Amino acid sequence: MIKIKASDIEQALLLASKELNCSCIDLDYEVVQQPSNGLFGIGKKDAIIVASIKEKQNKKPQHSEIKKHNIEYAIQEVKQEINELFSKLPFEIDEINVDKYDSHTISIQFKGVDSALLIGEKGYRYKAISYLLFNWINPKYGFNIRLEIERFLSNQEEMIEAYLEPIIEEIKQSNKSFTTKPFDGVLAYIALKVLREKLPDRFIMVKKNEYDEAYIVVSNNNE
Repeated sequence: MIKIKASDIEQALLLASKELNCSCIDLDYEVVQQPSNGLFGIGKKDAIIVASIKEKQNKKPQHSEIKKHNIEYAIQEVKQEINELFSKLPFEIDEINVDKYDSHTISIQFKGVDSALLIGEKGYRYKAISYLLFNWINPKYGFNIRLEIERFLSNQEEMIEAYLEPIIEEIKQSNKSFTTKPFDGVLAYIALKVLREKLPDRFIMVKKNEYDEAYIVVSNNNE
């Protein structure tokens, strides 16, 4: 069971599904605190939920359920449909590679003469494509995605890891809480993954500031 804090219930459920590696429909959750905008920004409250994966019933799976949780089946369908979709756009893109990244994640890779155009200024197109693909693939098949366009994601991961490396060492030697700088879009989730892997004994969550920018708080579990 995990505790998630976010700007609204929907975002909290999305974060919980990513953390637990399951679809939102497979979550069993309780709303601890309803979000509130307050009055003129005063008294604003985030949504807080406690979530876990629903207990599976001991029943024979239906044919559709087998398909949904078969990653090879999902890869086959996603590859066909995503290539058909992007073939209609005015971009010169190689065949989109769709493969297994891990047991919970489908890897999607774009390459080609015009593929870098899909990243956009400051990655805004990348983030839009990633959001659309996740909200198609995760509810339908129950898998997360890893979208790579001309090493954009890999470069972002390397940059975040380099930024966090001295911070992580400082946190390990201290019992104090730490707040990162604001991150843009997907960078917050990259940083969240790195911090949770390197600091498994700390309570770590994504929060948002008054400008709706995401940042991460690393807390001592005793606080």
